[in-house]
Amino acid sequence: MTEPNNAGPDLSSAVTMIAVSFAAFAFVIVMSVAFGDGDTGWHIATGAWIVEHGTVPRTDPFSFTARGHPWVAHEWLSEVAMYAAWCWAGWKGVILLFGTAMAALYAIVTAHLLRWQRPGAVVLTMIYLSIGLAQSVFARPHLIALPILAAWLIALIRARERDRAPPLALALLMLVWANAHGSFIFGLALAGAFGLEALVTAPAASRWKVVRDWGLFGILCLIAALLTPGGIGGLLYPIYVNNLTLLTYIAEWQPARFGGATALEILLLSGLFFLFFRPVRIPVVRLLILLVALHITFDHIRNQMVLVTLAVILLAEPLGRAWSDGIDRPRPAILPQLRTHWRELSPLLAVAALLFVGAATYRLATPFDREDSYGVPVTAMRHIPPALRGQPVFNEYSFGGLLVFEGIAPFIDGRSDMYGDDFTANYVKIEHGDVPTWRKAEERWRFGWTILPPNNPLVAVLDKEPGWRRLYADKWAVIHVSDRAAAPQKRP
Repeated sequence: MTEPNNAGPDLSSAVTMIAVSFAAFAFVIVMSVAFGDGDTGWHIATGAWIVEHGTVPRTDPFSFTARGHPWVAHEWLSEVAMYAAWCWAGWKGVILLFGTAMAALYAIVTAHLLRWQRPGAVVLTMIYLSIGLAQSVFARPHLIALPILAAWLIALIRARERDRAPPLALALLMLVWANAHGSFIFGLALAGAFGLEALVTAPAASRWKVVRDWGLFGILCLIAALLTPGGIGGLLYPIYVNNLTLLTYIAEWQPARFGGATALEILLLSGLFFLFFRPVRIPVVRLLILLVALHITFDHIRNQMVLVTLAVILLAEPLGRAWSDGIDRPRPAILPQLRTHWRELSPLLAVAALLFVGAATYRLATPFDREDSYGVPVTAMRHIPPALRGQPVFNEYSFGGLLVFEGIAPFIDGRSDMYGDDFTANYVKIEHGDVPTWRKAEERWRFGWTILPPNNPLVAVLDKEPGWRRLYADKWAVIHVSDRAAAPQKRP
């Protein structure tokens, strides 16, 4: 497909891409919303362990309940990046890392949308993307993987536009992705789907060439996906996780719920309006991709971030053509314009550089303390005496990552797939105040202390349990200590 040529750079598109990506960057680094998740802690601790030992852990090095159990850090590349950012500038460095990841995602998606939509429509679409991603903005490896997902899908689309297989070098991106986050499995599925689309739309005389070229690309991608510490286990990992019954206990793995103004419902209803108001034709394979993404989102709400990312990219062309009002599409790609017309755009690029550098400098220069939140009771952690830190603890699931980060071996943490169904089921019973199960676990593990949210039913049990007393309490966490533990008396 031949794109129309413009005599000069498309200034409005360049401004839109810079503004949208900067807005994403500034929001993440200024609002600091990404630090409300306890799992951030164990990811950084894993990165530190990898750097210290020069290898990826094959068994659990952190908990006292599963120490030595098989566990491969399949997101090791992201975790090393998180630890490197932490070493560079503490929490400020980590937040800049994730701000950069979000800016990259928004720049990649915006650049694609601008080929098919007007700047105003692009901004509206990116607001849709923001609504869909809002519940997933946490400092965890999935945010590093989202720009890879977007770039991968756009590369597949551009290959189809040129009626050829993607460049074989793109398999290197799969190598990075497979070592950064488990969502690489979506990349393999997308490559297969677009290969199928190429095959069914090709003339009969060209189908062998399609099979050869796309098949070679697919084989290279599969090899790249196997070049991970988990090997074939890394490919099977998503299947293993999806079959765990413990997922019913974890909020992000719950099925989508309707009946209220949820983000998913708002996106679906408004999206259907734009699709129905004007005739929109979506290629059948791409429609099937969206339906599968919708299905897995209905199954597990955490997949909403995948659905919305796929949707804004796959629907860019159909919606752009339907709402083009006779304007030629696609417009020239913005990135080649930045390379070709960099002299004309240099003032704009200089302003963009000043904005990004200025925002990063502000973040580095401004004092930042990680605040208390549901999964991160930092104030309570400061009240744990040194003598207590080495004793067995029964902790809230979401607090486990913070404990690992602080060098304290947890009872449980966010690596629920490692702990397994039976262990997690017993934990949930205890958390819900099942006294016999608690006493059985207490007899086995000889807990020295507990750290739980104030509304946890076990807190009320321990308030009345002989041999236990409160050591500290605030709105985020309550710490109980056993009489057998060598701990100071409760502070007045």
